[in-house]
Parts: sequence; C-alpha cells; structure tokens
Amino acid sequence: MKTLRKCLLMFLVLSPAVVMAQATPQKDANIRNILENEESSDIVIQQKGDKLDMSTPLSSLVFLKKALDEEDFAVAGTFLDMRYLPPEVAELDTRDLLLQLRYVWGRQEILDINTISDNVEGHRGDGLPDYRDQIGTIETSDGAVPVYMQRVPDGKGGRVWKISNATVANIPEMWEELGYSAGTQYLADILPSFRIMALENWQVAIILAMFVFGWLGATLLSLGLEKLLVRRSGPFMDAISRFLRLQFRIFSFFMILRLGVAELGLSRYSMVVLQSSGLIYIGIMVLLMGLINLTKGYQTRRLTDAGNEHYVALLKPLSTVTKIVVVIIIGLIWAKNAGYDMSTVLAGLGVGSLAVALAAQKTLENIIGAITIYSARPIKPGDFCRFGTTVGTVEEIGLRSTMIRTLNRTLVSIPNAVFAADEVENFSERDRIRYFRYLRLEIADIDTLNRLLEQLRDTFHNTESVRADTISIRLDEIIDNTVHIRVDAGIATQDYQEFLKVAEQLNLAIIGLVATSNIRFSGPGQLLHLTHAGDDDKDPVEKVMQQAEPEPN
Repeated sequence: MKTLRKCLLMFLVLSPAVVMAQATPQKDANIRNILENEESSDIVIQQKGDKLDMSTPLSSLVFLKKALDEEDFAVAGTFLDMRYLPPEVAELDTRDLLLQLRYVWGRQEILDINTISDNVEGHRGDGLPDYRDQIGTIETSDGAVPVYMQRVPDGKGGRVWKISNATVANIPEMWEELGYSAGTQYLADILPSFRIMALENWQVAIILAMFVFGWLGATLLSLGLEKLLVRRSGPFMDAISRFLRLQFRIFSFFMILRLGVAELGLSRYSMVVLQSSGLIYIGIMVLLMGLINLTKGYQTRRLTDAGNEHYVALLKPLSTVTKIVVVIIIGLIWAKNAGYDMSTVLAGLGVGSLAVALAAQKTLENIIGAITIYSARPIKPGDFCRFGTTVGTVEEIGLRSTMIRTLNRTLVSIPNAVFAADEVENFSERDRIRYFRYLRLEIADIDTLNRLLEQLRDTFHNTESVRADTISIRLDEIIDNTVHIRVDAGIATQDYQEFLKVAEQLNLAIIGLVATSNIRFSGPGQLLHLTHAGDDDKDPVEKVMQQAEPEPN
C-alpha cells in the first residue's frame, strides 16, 4: 500500500493539472519523504484509513488536490481554516467554498511547486509572518487578492498548514465576480457531475455544442461571402468559391471555437492545453495554404492572358517553396508558444537542413537553374536553339532538366544547372535570317561586271522579303584570274523554311544574271579552254579528236 500511495502521490504532484514547472531534484526527494517518513511528521490526521500529511505547505496542497480530485469534500474541508470567519461565510457549506475556490483560482493560477515551500516552517524572509505563506493571487476588479496558507494549531498540541481563513473569507466575494452566472449554474446543476482536463461539466457540454453550431456558423459565413463576392462564373471565380467553401470555412470554424472558448471562463490549465494543442495554428495554416493556391491561380490566369505562358511553369515550384516556408514558420511559432526550447529546435533544424542540402545539392542546383532560365528567359518552350553540338526545338523546361527535340526527332535531356551555365544559341529570337554568298567569277571587262553588279542589286531590292537596309553587294577581291563578289542581305523572316524558299529564288536569279552576262563561274577544279592555233579551217575540236585517235596497226 505504501508503494501504491507513493506512486499516486508522485503522479498527482507531477500531473499537468497541478504544476507547470519542473520540480527540482531536492524537492522531488522531499515529496517522496512525505510518505516514506510519515511517522516523523509533526501531525498526522486519520481519515478513512489514509494518512494526510499537513506538515508543510507543499504536502497540504498535494493531499488537498487529491481529495478534490476524488471529490472527498469531507477530507478536503479539513484543509480550510474555518476559524474567526464572518458569520455569513461561516454559515456556507464547506463543499461550496472548496468548489468556488477551485474554480476562481483555476481560472488564473497554475501552481509551480518550485515556489511552494516544503519546509515545516514555510518560507522565511518573504515579508510575511512566520506562520503564513503566499501561494498565489487572484485578480479581481478591486485588485489582486492573495491566496495564503498558514500554520495553525490542530487542537492536539501540534500545528498543520491550511488554506488561510483570510483567504476563505474572500471566497464568496471572488465567486460573485468570477464565478458562474445564473444560466451556467443551472446547466451545471442539471448535468451529471464530472470534470475532464480541468473542465467543468457545463464547460464540456458547451464546447461540444460549439463544435456543432460553430461549423454551422462557419458554413453560413462562407456561403454569405461567396454570394457577395462571386457574381459570375469563370475559372478564377470558381477557385474563389472553392477557397471560401473549404479553407476559409475551416479557418472560420477554428476562430469561432477560439472566440467561444475565451468566453467560457476556462481554467488557466485548460487554456494552456487548448493553446498548446495547435488547433488555431492548423486553422491559420489551412487559410494560408488556400490563399497561396488562390494567388497561384490568379497569377496563372494573368500570365496566360498576357501571353507569358512560359512563366506559368515557374509558379508551381515557387508556391511549393512558399508553402514549406509557411508550414515551418507556423510550426516554430506553435512550438515556442507550447513551451519548447527553440534554441534546441532551431539547432536541430539547422543540422537537418545542412544534411538535406548536401544530399540534394545537384537537385537544388537544377532547381536554381530552372529559376534562372525562367527569369533570364534565354529560351522558352517551342524555341529552336543550339546547345553545344545539340540542335533542336525546346519541348519542356522542368525543375530538373530541359528537354530538346533534335532534328533527328530524338529527345535530349540537359540538366538545368548545365544548361543555365553554358552558351545557348537561340535561333527563334532572330529578327531576320542572313543570306550570304561569295560569287567566284572569271574576270570580264569592266562594263560587263558593272552591269552584273547593278542587276544583282536591283534583283535584291525588288525582292519583297529582303530588307533593303541590309543589302550589301560588292566586288570584294581579285585572286588570279577570278573576281569575288560578296553578296550579303537579310531575309525578313524567322521561319527557316520560308528563308530557304526566298534563298532559292535569289540563287536562281543570280545564276540567270551571270549566264546572260556571258560570265562563267569559277572555283576549285580545272577548266579546259580551247582557242584557234592557226589558219587551218578545221574545227579545233575535230583536230584534237583526230590527234587523240590511236593509229591503226
């Protein structure tokens, strides 16, 4: 039985309903001694076969709490100093005084056992009489009302610690201001008597009702806003409707619960438990996730209408990163308010982030490369480009790699980090395509060459697709017995097939002009040129053929 009582005592003392701060090792040892050294206590009161240690303020509070939890008000009443009370207070039922004190004190105070003395003589040097210790305060409209324990005679020659009669005398006044209203009292009376996590029976009933009516209120609020804001159909309006019906409704539900709970007069412990549960943070997180999705949808529509579809693919990773950051920030705020050591949490996050960053280095490089490609815009899907020896059309720019469809219809995947760091030639961004030729012609007389140059210039100027400000046709060089004519012009098109069509027309025109000018093209190879060698009337070609025939045997 002693071991069982000791375990029960330790559980009661370290229960969240009693304490919030951690006990020191010395104080833990003293608490254990309350039962281990029961016979050495100044006074032991026998009640229902169990021994109550009232020798120190701490031991009295421990056993008072135990009696209240068991609703043994006869035992709990022995911890109140009922001497020298005003007649109107002395006439009150001890049970009512205990319940009233527990409620009003629980609304504002959470015991920290480190502040409660475990010495027989209580605290010394606190400015109070040696027989009195202050264990807390209750705030009222008239100011703070201290809660005292004092060491009083037990009627058997010893002294015990009880709730001071000065505090007991103030209970009715504090209850009148901080206690139940008439409706609350009625509800508490008709419901079965129970307590859950320091919640009274009527508080539990109201909270359960708030879940039902809170969701109904959130539904009506979201539907009202939807009717007010959504006046027409469309993709973005549909997104607003989904946001109001889901994320905004959930957020409103949690806010209604929070506002309703704040008016219930919950105990300080119950408020701490509810605030540490993270429900309000979940509601805020759901709302922010919905707003991020709504913003992403709006930006997608705006970019599409502006013709910047290539930016749409960048919105997904940006929204994902934003969501992760929001979740981390909300989680850190919740952890801080829940009492966790943030330095330890941040240190753990720092080490974990470093490990993740090292493991995902290449992935992060490719993601940053994708952001660089989208922001600098050297290419976009559909562009015809050259990267190194790869020539083709850009099909997709993903988070990891860029896909290029080559001229051979193969698909090449290039990591974004490599693509963003190397040289890229984008043929689709040309405002025109260059037509450049070197014409090698035999040397002719000056008039013929001048006439050919003028005809070439006129041909290029009269071709509709050739930009006049880019035409440059000049006799560039004279090498041996050839002249080099440099032909340079810009074809006003971005379509390579259209360029080939115009280039074909220009090539045929050049060949025709050279032919009509009786000038021959020259270039690598041998040219056999025959002339008359004398006055013979025979055709020189026949003479050559006769000489080439072998003599008959």
